[in-house]
Amino acid sequence: MSTFLAGRLQAPVTAPLTFLLAARLLREKGILVYVGAARLVKAKHPSTRFVLFGAFDVNPTSLTKRELQAWVSEQLIEWRGHVDVKPWLKQTSVFVWPSYPEGLPRSTQEAMARPTITTDVPRCRETVTDQVNGLLIPARNVEALAQAMLKFIDNPTLIDQMGQKSRHIARLRFGGKKKIQTLIEILRQKMV
Repeated sequence: MSTFLAGRLQAPVTAPLTFLLAARLLREKGILVYVGAARLVKAKHPSTRFVLFGAFDVNPTSLTKRELQAWVSEQLIEWRGHVDVKPWLKQTSVFVWPSYPEGLPRSTQEAMARPTITTDVPRCRETVTDQVNGLLIPARNVEALAQAMLKFIDNPTLIDQMGQKSRHIARLRFGGKKKIQTLIEILRQKMV
């Protein structure tokens, strides 16, 4: 379990409200959706921060350095490269994971002391209960992501409420005891 989850819960950052996406810089991770939503939200709330972490990839669906630099120059996003995300989570209001083809994302598990906006696709939805510890949106939908972000901007008390619930859910579903129990069950099944 994340040291961020294991430690004392800090009050969420709301000034400025900060969204974070940490992913390999691949199109299918929803980065174009994130940037499109940032553009829509910044038109109404220019002080909102949109932070992106991730490294370039040799995959053919990787973003180009030119694309990324254009968004940074336009002041849509802040790009920090490939970094340890844990210290940055303390500066985050809401974690965003707009990926569409996905396994169970470790990044959302790591960020579960904050509310998460993620896609309503298999595996991603396993970390978020809609309207409880975050918001589920349709995949590849810029407007839906922007609306979800605006919900937190318009109701910042949701950040702390959903963050508390998210932390509780993370401990129940992904804590060390749960992982050990799951491993024991797998081993028992293999021995039979």
